[in-house]
Amino acid sequence: MRRVAGTAAGIILFILAIPCLLLAGWGLVFNVPTLSIVAFTAAWILFPLFNRFKAIQVLKFAVSFVLIPATLALSPFMIGEVDRQVEALSRKNRHDLSAFDLRDRVGIYGLNIMMGVVGYPLYPEASKETLLMMLDPGPSARRVFTSGFGLGSRKVRERLGEFAASLQSDDSASSRSYGPVRIDWNQKDYRLTEPEARYALALNQTVLTARAERRGERWLIDVRHEMEVKYPDSLLVTLITRPRLRMEEGLFWVLQNCGWLHPYTAEWRFQFYSDDKRLK
Repeated sequence: MRRVAGTAAGIILFILAIPCLLLAGWGLVFNVPTLSIVAFTAAWILFPLFNRFKAIQVLKFAVSFVLIPATLALSPFMIGEVDRQVEALSRKNRHDLSAFDLRDRVGIYGLNIMMGVVGYPLYPEASKETLLMMLDPGPSARRVFTSGFGLGSRKVRERLGEFAASLQSDDSASSRSYGPVRIDWNQKDYRLTEPEARYALALNQTVLTARAERRGERWLIDVRHEMEVKYPDSLLVTLITRPRLRMEEGLFWVLQNCGWLHPYTAEWRFQFYSDDKRLK
């Protein structure tokens, strides 16, 4: 039983070490050495090699206590390294694909994954859209999602609130339509500290349509957001001001044109009643 538990623990540690090794490798490719060192250290701690030796166990245990505060302390340096590498790659002529060698492309591809994974806890919709660009969407180049998260946006609520307010319980019509209406967010809204960041990242330049159908004295509104999930050839966005982290979307446009990332049309659908309290 003890041997089985030890084997299971070793397998779990090995699985956890793999992402750390991949992150460390990406750090080397993308010229982020501080991140690479931290990730390699985490992989070494997790990797169950030589754990049978007491001295190695003690050393790993001691380093693990230092690693977390060291990672927090070094975070500004790691973010700065990413920002500087983005700036360096942004100086290249993006319309000349040969200017980006294999190392550049692999580094940018890894950056796309990093944005999707790191951003998922706070920005799940944008992260999902980003990560799905790595997969071919098929002949229709369209993906459909079901979620009413867009009601959290002030800009979306304003438009839908106007439509809901126009629906009257004594209206003789059985259905009403709204849109299409285009909703845009500016570059400031992309900053991760802004309240509209979650929606700007996932829904910018969305085309909003809605259709209301009578349900007794209430109206059920069916909403659709539609937008193109693709990168422009040039758009510099500041995600964090201190420490500064900028993202040049044109770098990912290069991967689109190399066939490494696949643009598609995203459609977000949800329903709600016209008297929904979220519109207040």
